[in-house]
Amino acid sequence: MTATIPTQPAASTWRADRRADQAAAAEQRRQDEIARAEQRRQDYAAQRAERRQDQAAAEQRAADRKTARQDRRRALLAGLPNHGMSILWATLIVAPITLAWNAQAAFASETLHISGPFNHLFPLAVEVGAWVCAFEAHRRRHQAVGRLTAWMWILAGVAAVINASHGTRDAGVAGGLALGAMSLLGVLLHSIRQGLDAEQAGGRSPLRLVRLVRFPRLSLAALSLRAATGTDPDTAWVLAWVDRYGVGPDTPRRDRVLGRLITRKELRDDKRAARAGELSVIGGRVSPSVAPEVRAYIDEERAAAMARVHLAEQAAEAVVADAEEALYAAALVFGPAALSNLSGPGETGSEQGGRLSTRAATLLPALREAIAGGTVSRHPKTPEIRRWVRETRGEGLGAETAGELRDAVATLHLVDVDHDQAHDDVAAGGA
Repeated sequence: MTATIPTQPAASTWRADRRADQAAAAEQRRQDEIARAEQRRQDYAAQRAERRQDQAAAEQRAADRKTARQDRRRALLAGLPNHGMSILWATLIVAPITLAWNAQAAFASETLHISGPFNHLFPLAVEVGAWVCAFEAHRRRHQAVGRLTAWMWILAGVAAVINASHGTRDAGVAGGLALGAMSLLGVLLHSIRQGLDAEQAGGRSPLRLVRLVRFPRLSLAALSLRAATGTDPDTAWVLAWVDRYGVGPDTPRRDRVLGRLITRKELRDDKRAARAGELSVIGGRVSPSVAPEVRAYIDEERAAAMARVHLAEQAAEAVVADAEEALYAAALVFGPAALSNLSGPGETGSEQGGRLSTRAATLLPALREAIAGGTVSRHPKTPEIRRWVRETRGEGLGAETAGELRDAVATLHLVDVDHDQAHDDVAAGGA
């Protein structure tokens, strides 16, 4: 087989293609080299940036450590006075406890003859109870502590009494007072410190001790108001000033002095008004009383009612008088027998016990005159009527006839009895 020898144009095309391929390969290598160079540059830049970040982070950590050290140093320096005061308070609190403990242990050993180390159980039993209540109240300061504070002072008082008694016995009155004070001093200092801490934690200035020393009466009044109303200390303090001076503590001294004078004068006037009945308690508050006006109105109404009763009494008496005159006239005109049909209002002849006898009808007008003259009582009984007939007429009277006269008189007095009852009812209502 013979090889085909390319012609001249074909050879030129092949060489051109080869050169193009070589040029493309060279260009590709150049692009790749540029890309690798760019990648190396980017990697280097990233490494430099990372190193700068690491260095900055290291510098920041070093600065933070330095700042923290400086803050701790400043805090330590700033807290030195507080730490010193805490150490001083602790020393002042522990010192009286130690002295009282030692004195009580010596008393138990020398006087009670309790050998050591059991003699230390005596101060343990006497002193520690109060301190247990004190520390338990401090531990529960954010909770309800009940009566722990009160029991703390009670137990401290018991310890002080015991210490004062055996101190007086061993060293006289001065020694007893000293030992009693040692038992109370530690608890008192602890309470003062806890009160200051509580006021500082509550955002209040520790001025209660200054207020207590400068204004003892106002401080006691504010404490009483807090116990009675449950208000906060600042409100109770202002109310105490208002109660005493009539103005608050933020007013000038001139206003407080004048307010005190005005308050005293108004209090004296109010006392006189209260004694006179011009003040009364209405709705839980003292208010001007309406008693004088009410009493005047009641007096007027009573006087008017009594006037009406008097008029009614006069009218009733006139009616009774007219009835009696008519009765007497009937007896004179028609004779005693006309009175035999007498019966009271609402009563029948059977209720009256029957018709009056002739003798009873004859004696009735004379008996009425004797009653009107006061010789016989207003409501006579049977024996009294018989005695009256015997004394005035010199003759006897049967019990049956005397009973008829008694019933007849009671019937004639019925209108008067009703009138008297009405008068008593009206008088009772007016009172």
